[in-house]
Amino acid sequence: MKRFLFVLKRFCSMIFILAVASFLIFFLLRLFGSDPLSVMIGNARATDELKQTLTERYNLDKPLFTQYLIWIREVLNGNFGIDYIAGQDIRQLIAARLPITFGLVIMSSIISFIIAIIVGVTAALNRNEAVDTGLSALMLIITGMPSFLVSIVALIVITYMFPGVNFIGTYSNFSEYMQRITIPSCIMALMPIAMLGRITRSSMIKQLQSPYIDTAKAKGIGERSVTYKHAFHNAVIPVITAGGYMVAASVGSTVIVEQVFSIPGIGGLLVTAIQQSNFPIIQILVLFMLTVYMVMSFIIDVLYTVLDPRVELK
Repeated sequence: MKRFLFVLKRFCSMIFILAVASFLIFFLLRLFGSDPLSVMIGNARATDELKQTLTERYNLDKPLFTQYLIWIREVLNGNFGIDYIAGQDIRQLIAARLPITFGLVIMSSIISFIIAIIVGVTAALNRNEAVDTGLSALMLIITGMPSFLVSIVALIVITYMFPGVNFIGTYSNFSEYMQRITIPSCIMALMPIAMLGRITRSSMIKQLQSPYIDTAKAKGIGERSVTYKHAFHNAVIPVITAGGYMVAASVGSTVIVEQVFSIPGIGGLLVTAIQQSNFPIIQILVLFMLTVYMVMSFIIDVLYTVLDPRVELK
């Protein structure tokens, strides 16, 4: 019963935050942005008839709060609106770019989890030795490196050393898809590797120093079994928790990598929309990224109570 109430409370909290966020996103864009009619008309000749038609089509003649209610109702029904500039269906625009962004997120997450756990466990098992010092220093350096700078340097080096590698083009088959997202995914994984590696190291050291490890050794259990079956099993719980939040946040962090490597994902779409003051795209993408983060956070909180029954459900 406690777990059910905890899950219900977290779910209601998530819905409330998303509702407030959608309200703020909608109104702040219109308070500090450009006039929607000016964005839609652009350099075209603005006749009174054209203005009247666009005003009625996009409900711009209604109060802002009414516009918000219409927008959120359509979003809940799966209608994300129309692009102000090109007049395209926003849902189709996102659907075309989403596989690329999710590919970056999934591949970078897999790389970061695998390497971070290997590095963290290796450092913990060689605590205060040269291997530990070197790996810890490397993780600290990577943590302080801006991702945009790493992306630019990597792009320059790759272009110079491997001129045949191309990040711009079609994604018509799996081979092209993997070729274009592999290197950007590796760059996206650098920061999570450093952070998760440090968490793995500290968590593993804490577990190896716990009394139950001494008890297991005293019972004659092998060193390998003690390390991986007992210590690692408990040490990996905070790694999974922190990693889950990083995976959720990485959906938004793809913006930098996609811009540097000219990858046609939703991050690039968001940047273009901001430059054009294209309100419908901006508001739905910001809400989408926040929703992904909140849903992932909700799942992680629930899983954490399952992985670690000792945690208090408050």
